[in-house]
Amino acid sequence: MTADRVLFRHDALQYHDDGQLLRAIVPFVREGAAAGDTVVLLCRPDNAARLRDALGGGEGLVELPVAEVYGGSVSALAAYRDLVERHQQTGAARVRVVNEIDFGTRRSAQWEWARFDAAFNLALGAHPVWNLCLYDARRLPADIVRAGESSHRYLLKGGDRVPSAGYTEPSELLGEAAMRWPDPLEHDRPRLDLRDPGDLAALRAAVEHALTGDGLSLHAVQGFVLAISEITTNAMLHGSAPVRVRLWSGGGRALCSVRDEGPCFDPYSGYVPTDRAVGTGGMGLWLARQMSDDLTVNGDGGGCTVRLGINA
Repeated sequence: MTADRVLFRHDALQYHDDGQLLRAIVPFVREGAAAGDTVVLLCRPDNAARLRDALGGGEGLVELPVAEVYGGSVSALAAYRDLVERHQQTGAARVRVVNEIDFGTRRSAQWEWARFDAAFNLALGAHPVWNLCLYDARRLPADIVRAGESSHRYLLKGGDRVPSAGYTEPSELLGEAAMRWPDPLEHDRPRLDLRDPGDLAALRAAVEHALTGDGLSLHAVQGFVLAISEITTNAMLHGSAPVRVRLWSGGGRALCSVRDEGPCFDPYSGYVPTDRAVGTGGMGLWLARQMSDDLTVNGDGGGCTVRLGINA
């Protein structure tokens, strides 16, 4: 096996029409099959059908429904690792994935998936996977397409892999203000505004009461309450007073901001579980990311602010 066969690659294709899409993907798939890679399609059904037709059938391709993998950013990273490791066990030297994220229509969700693409580089960087991410420029907002240039080291253009001029190392990119959507809920008066909440049980009760009957499902609210509790606990244990917790809701969405005045932590934290034994701590951020729809870490200007949100 040559060194190139084990390199992690994470490329992006920005396409404007179906012909451009096929001209890039068909050679990528054929080259992968010829090299003995497992080739996985994880894209929109219409694009999967176009590719099958262009290849004369889907023989040798592994097709997965997008919803099977993209339940949430944390679960998607775990699903990717499982996918690659499973095919490695069957003898695949490398897994090639034609991948198309369902960014959805909510701006908060679109930016969470944009951050996922940056976190992907760190979570899968040691795995033999060549991931080709599809960005449909006809459907996606221009700022999300540009964010893809920042999270992918190479872009496919005219049949060539070319360095992305906008690429930023993921550990830096995840902390940039440009990757944090300015949620308009923060312009409103908060439903709750608490400083140094020493009684976490009372905090959880107050958050749940504030969100009850606000159009959010009971399951979503309960998970969100626990996520806020985990983030607040982290700020109280590892940050510096004062700790401030603010909560907003409206329009089928809830948002919470937890701020302390201590130094901030790595914004990649929580995308994958720590290697510490269960019960020894260090899992709060990982749990909070799973119980919220989006979560950002902001250390700009001193202090540390974690914003987490849920959607109806």
